[in-house]
Amino acid sequence: MGDDFPIKIIKENKTNKEVIHPKNSIVEQMSCPFCKKIFKSSATIKEFNIHIKRCGVLFIQINKECELFPPSQDYELNNFIYIYSEQYKVNYYNKTQDTFDQKIEKLKNYIKSVKIPWENGSCKLDLNRNDLLKESMKQIKKVDLYKELKINFIGEVSYDAGGIFREWFTTIFQTLESEKLKLFLVSDTNEFSYIINPFLSHKNDNFEYFTFIGQLIVKALFENITVNICFNKLIYKMILQEEINFKDLVFIDNPLYTSLNNLKQNELLGDPNFIKDLAMYYSVEIKDVYNHIHSLELQKKGRETQVLDIDDFIQKRIKFMIGIYEPFIKIIRETIYSYIPQNIISNFTSDEFELILNGRPFIDVEEWKIFTDYKAPYNANHYLIIWFWEILSELSQKELSNLLLFTTGSGRVPLGGFSVLESNRGNIARFTIESIPYIKGKKNFIKAHTCFNRLDIPLFLLKNDLIEAIKFVTNNEILGFGID
Repeated sequence: MGDDFPIKIIKENKTNKEVIHPKNSIVEQMSCPFCKKIFKSSATIKEFNIHIKRCGVLFIQINKECELFPPSQDYELNNFIYIYSEQYKVNYYNKTQDTFDQKIEKLKNYIKSVKIPWENGSCKLDLNRNDLLKESMKQIKKVDLYKELKINFIGEVSYDAGGIFREWFTTIFQTLESEKLKLFLVSDTNEFSYIINPFLSHKNDNFEYFTFIGQLIVKALFENITVNICFNKLIYKMILQEEINFKDLVFIDNPLYTSLNNLKQNELLGDPNFIKDLAMYYSVEIKDVYNHIHSLELQKKGRETQVLDIDDFIQKRIKFMIGIYEPFIKIIRETIYSYIPQNIISNFTSDEFELILNGRPFIDVEEWKIFTDYKAPYNANHYLIIWFWEILSELSQKELSNLLLFTTGSGRVPLGGFSVLESNRGNIARFTIESIPYIKGKKNFIKAHTCFNRLDIPLFLLKNDLIEAIKFVTNNEILGFGID
């Protein structure tokens, strides 16, 4: 720990000691761990780091595209939709009258009772960055999720004190949501969210992704860390088996919801022929990501059956929506409940469960400032600290999220806010700013220690230098190189 950002380079020698490169150039000769491009000593840190980031992103996205149902198999898909829509049962579990805090306490107490303390051993994933997702899915089947999980990237000399695990966790979700994989799509709504691709084929290879997602959610709950993917609200409702109603269509397809709502309003005006004149049928046509049109029916012989009752059409459209997503969400649900009893999870509402997993969506700089500690010579009145908060107050939410991600391993504020930031082992570890020497005539970078939420800032003499250092992190979404 305590290595200079942006990257620690390990050079083997007879004494097997770590050799840290100067801040403005590469030591001797280094190669990219992804594409093996050679960087000579004349290369700068910035060149090397930007290449690593871009190359890493490419390797994140090399995973094979998920197999989809082609339009020629719409009949088969339709049959699955009918079956799974009937299988979805609303969970009328009698929720307790506990407050949200009481529900959280029960969940924490259960997790504490089943988790194996880190002193009793841990599990490890040995991973190649260029095949991160598939290798993670393969190896996680063999680990005990009740134990602490450590990540080792093959070819890199590092010790996972929690920061590398958080980096892996974030990177995995970035991979799962990647456009190339086609596992998720951005929903057609006013609020940004990811919904499951409705045309995923029902193959084991596809189903395994959702077992893995369930395992990741379990691990997030066990380790009290946020999930860095914005799942659609319908996913949370269906995980908890809440009743799905007409208003839930807005989470999937806002234009469709608006059109159907307008039809309902017009029907209320009393024109008995209004719906009949529209010549609607119990069928839908939907484009997939390849612009192929899928023609599906909401009921048997739906293409031949005219809609005369808009409420009946809406109910069948809701069942259709449930049937498309249920085969995949069912796997997530069953995986979660294999580790945490259903009655504990089901006691939460979908909104509460979303908040637990995703954390707060908004970063409040003033709150961040209040719950920050400093190490000498820094203090709340130090000129550089004053600059720091002035700079953060002008950043966008995306930039703030990138800085938080760089420092803590998560781009979202935990449920309890900045006051309850934790280390990887569950101890309170407030955001802390510490000073490191400023080397005149060299390129100086800020440095992160994600295992205990610390940011090291050189004693910059000019505000613009601090701005440049912060912007380098926030604009490049730096993650995983030179952090603990």
